[in-house]
Amino acid sequence: MDRRTPGPFRFGAVFLVIAMALAGISSLSAFELNLNGTSRSLPDEVTLRGLCYLVPTDLGYEQGLALSELLPPLIDAWKLECLHGKTTRLWQDETLAERLKGFFLIPSEKGTWDFYADGTRHKDLRSLSIHGDRAEEGELEVWLSWEGVPELKTELERWSMLSGAKIRAVDVPDTRAKYLTTLRGGGRPPDLVMIQSDNLADFLSAQALQPLDRIETGELSAKGKEAFRIDERLWALPFYFDSQLVFYNTRLVPEAPRDDWTLDDLERIADSVAAKGRTPLSWNLYSAYWLLSFASGFGKASISDPDGGVRPDDPGTKRALAWMLDMIKSGRIAALERDAMMARFASGEIGMILSGSYSIPEFERIGLPFAVAPYPRVVSTGRPVAPLLDFKGFAMSRSSRSPVSAQRLLEHLSGIGAQQRFAAALSKIPANEKAWEAARGSNRYHRQLSRSAEIGLVIPPGPGYATYKNIMWKMLRFIFSGVMEPDKALAEARRLIDANLRMK
Repeated sequence: MDRRTPGPFRFGAVFLVIAMALAGISSLSAFELNLNGTSRSLPDEVTLRGLCYLVPTDLGYEQGLALSELLPPLIDAWKLECLHGKTTRLWQDETLAERLKGFFLIPSEKGTWDFYADGTRHKDLRSLSIHGDRAEEGELEVWLSWEGVPELKTELERWSMLSGAKIRAVDVPDTRAKYLTTLRGGGRPPDLVMIQSDNLADFLSAQALQPLDRIETGELSAKGKEAFRIDERLWALPFYFDSQLVFYNTRLVPEAPRDDWTLDDLERIADSVAAKGRTPLSWNLYSAYWLLSFASGFGKASISDPDGGVRPDDPGTKRALAWMLDMIKSGRIAALERDAMMARFASGEIGMILSGSYSIPEFERIGLPFAVAPYPRVVSTGRPVAPLLDFKGFAMSRSSRSPVSAQRLLEHLSGIGAQQRFAAALSKIPANEKAWEAARGSNRYHRQLSRSAEIGLVIPPGPGYATYKNIMWKMLRFIFSGVMEPDKALAEARRLIDANLRMK
């Protein structure tokens, strides 16, 4: 049985709830929490219950709260005593500080709390006593970027209020550029920085980051960890990702594509839209970001070659381009750049577009009649058109002045609570797989997004992808404008990519 809560999290409510607790409003908490013999100040009972989220227990998913959220950053912990009813349970091991994020406080319907740890529920919780070393460190600086910065700042303030750690969150439009500029100028970099997978190589070239292999990542997506792994080291923890999807106007495409639909089905739907006098399908064909998905569907074995480069003239890419050119010739595809495509889709002029899952909140906000579908399958190969998975994550500066607090914040951000709250608010796919499973009942796009995550390809973290993307941007324009024949353009792209690799 799952004790789930309907609807998305509301970030704005968090501060009101915590502020009321700090002001001493309402009753005391139902249990006591001690650190090294000193009682910790806890939010009142009403507030504490309001801070809960779905956590995995023996009953499936129910409302709860990680014990680690109520503690300051700890260097280590060596003993935990749990008094429940008239019984005491004791934990003593050297990994205890890292395990506290998986120990949950569960509110019961009787007004008491249960303590759930290591697969066992301890009812009628009276007190928890922890012995460990507290990290006495200064303020953490965290650089944020991309969508959802306000929500992330709210999440960081929640952690700061509950843990007592001080955080300075900074909105940085281009974290890679600012970080590298700061290093070159001898400035102080942040403790944590938000990055995307395809700029990881630049950070490593500058020796800017420290590896994170020491952090437990069992709940995080394997593809997410792949996105931030170079030389068999993990350099950032994945936080969330977006996936490419087919968006369609439900007034022009009233029947949802079946789960196992194919490119043949896509063409038939495109013809039905054309018969209504509308543009059937569009995306930014000039971007290799979209080409690679179709190249994979038509047989491209992998994005990166063993030498780290991305080959542009493989048979799969050639077949994908041939299909796209045929679709343009038949009038089924209009090659439009992003802004024009989005405007025409919003006005009802286009039946289907390819876009990222990041478009969902905006389309919902303006009330578009739309739905989404995962990419279709290529009949001739039996392979799906594989969406690219664009991971964002958090990395730790090599020169962090608060490494323990930074690690504990990383563990919090990769935990089930923070990822549920952020993903629900922004329609992102959380990197924490348990957080994504907990969203099954509340995210109406869960099935389509799950399928996209299953068949998707990770944008590789090495420098080869960026080189490929920049060179192909020009070559695809030559191909689709008819300036160059596809084979000649791809051969020239191969020459330029190989030359670039030799310079590395």
